[in-house]
Amino acid sequence: MARIAGLVREMLAFYGSPVPLEGTAFDDALERDGPAGACAYRCLIVDDRDGNPVGFAMYSPVYEAAFAGNGIFLRDIYVTAAARGQGLGKALMVALAQECRREGIRRIDWHAARLDLDARTFYEMLAPDSFRLNRLSYRIEDDEIAALAARG
Repeated sequence: MARIAGLVREMLAFYGSPVPLEGTAFDDALERDGPAGACAYRCLIVDDRDGNPVGFAMYSPVYEAAFAGNGIFLRDIYVTAAARGQGLGKALMVALAQECRREGIRRIDWHAARLDLDARTFYEMLAPDSFRLNRLSYRIEDDEIAALAARG
């Protein structure tokens, strides 16, 4: 997963998010938690003609009782600015769908930022009518988790 650490940093900068860990601790966490470690996530990587990674799709398994089946949650998909417009994002999503078919995974879920019109246009192009207005996305992190846990 060291191959994509730089891409993940670039993605975070693109979205104006800080790198959550300093120095090599970030790379180490990606490696430790990835497919060769804890398997907390899986990742598809797309390379340019020279074999350099220029995009990735990171996902993790989910199971939903109401669906009575397995699925994946697409955590992140990113293609470098220099490689955009070449169909690599679409290729990653197609490869992800093919992986799901091979593994018997019946569902892919993801989020897009409400105001990220480029992402929303991309997803709508891939899967028309996949947007579900009846769902909202919530997230709590770090201090919020601690505060909620302290209520018990």
